[in-house]
Amino acid sequence: MNVIKSIRWPGALTVCKNGKFTNIYVGNGVKRVDPSFNPTSPPVVDQEPVDPVEQSEPNPEKEPVAVEEPKGEEEEAE
Repeated sequence: MNVIKSIRWPGALTVCKNGKFTNIYVGNGVKRVDPSFNPTSPPVVDQEPVDPVEQSEPNPEKEPVAVEEPKGEEEEAE
């Protein structure tokens, strides 16, 4: 089995065994440009958000439905 690591792209690997090969890249997309390469740390992962409080479903049989009155002819003429 042969393993090839990329010097330019840290995290890029090629593995070959019995004539079959595969490539994989696990990194942050930052190219190594000089010998003193030191990528920055990733940002801190946020905590889980607070779950919303459950509310009951509206039940139109128990709650009155607001009905808008139709406009009269006098209001339409204005």
